[in-house]
Amino acid sequence: MKKAQSIEIAYLINGEVISERRLSQRGEWRSAASTFGLVVAMSTAAALVVALVLQGAHRVVYGPAYVGLWIVIGLGVAALAASRAAGRARAYSIGAGIDDDAFSALAFPLVRRTRAGYRIALIPGFTGRIDGERAPLPLESLAREAGNRLVDVPLEPGARAELTLGATTFVIRSVPDSGRSPALPSGAARRFVRRTFLPLELAAVASIFCAVPVGAQIGEADMKSAIPSHATPWEIEKALRAEAQTQASALHQCFDVLPISCQRSGYVGVGVSLSREGEIRSHWIARSTYGAECPVEQCMSDVVSSWFFEPIPESIRVVLPVQVLRTDRPLPYGPARAAADFERSSFREHASVENVEKKAQSSVN
Repeated sequence: MKKAQSIEIAYLINGEVISERRLSQRGEWRSAASTFGLVVAMSTAAALVVALVLQGAHRVVYGPAYVGLWIVIGLGVAALAASRAAGRARAYSIGAGIDDDAFSALAFPLVRRTRAGYRIALIPGFTGRIDGERAPLPLESLAREAGNRLVDVPLEPGARAELTLGATTFVIRSVPDSGRSPALPSGAARRFVRRTFLPLELAAVASIFCAVPVGAQIGEADMKSAIPSHATPWEIEKALRAEAQTQASALHQCFDVLPISCQRSGYVGVGVSLSREGEIRSHWIARSTYGAECPVEQCMSDVVSSWFFEPIPESIRVVLPVQVLRTDRPLPYGPARAAADFERSSFREHASVENVEKKAQSSVN
């Protein structure tokens, strides 16, 4: 059975040890798991903070959608951070970046694990050798054969490599993987976690914009009638008139199917018989300023049957004058408008002639 290997790497400058690091597959799993758990915990805390802020602002969101959003975002960014952490734990990189393990003018992974095992990357300028079960392998010949490109050299179990580049020396050993699994370098996990702030901030902004105000709880005061129990009949009638006028906009639908000559404002006397609970027992159209050319009384009566009123101190039977405004439908233009204007003017002339004849006939009598 093949035993797991770990790689120990020492970074020296002028013979002085600057840093040491160990690579192993167990360390990759540890780095990925710890980063994943840290980001999930941070996402959960962010979701709770946003929920508390919304509660303090008296706003609510749809629960399943809110929880689903944060679960998807949290698990997504946690998996991404864990993948990056595992990739960081899989390789020993040199370069000028903050995440690199050692300084170098060229940035590349010096040691990395592949499916075939650990490999060392060599560039022109490296000197040293690799000691293993076979004869020592000088690095100068390998780098010379590679030319200006990188060359990967496998690192066998138990092998030891010493690489020198100017004043910098890397001592690499392949040993059995035992003991505690190695962790990421100091600060590396924190940088991976910090990169997840933007998706979490976007999720918080989306939650705030999708929130709606909390509905006020209906109490006994809200259920109480707006008409006081000691109101006089005249006060009751005025309150009922105001409620009827508020609901008069529903009468517009009765004019949408009529000619344009009927698209005008007017007045209607709505008769209602109300119980003490405000329920309509009977209703009728007592009078109307719309003549026979605008048959709207039956439609208005049907619309009035859907009205509601506040509870009143006692039953009442009353006729409520209601102003009917023109329908919200836009007026026609062009030939249709001209025909409507002609029809309207003809109707007015005919009505004025009839009025003159009636006055003349009454004066004769």
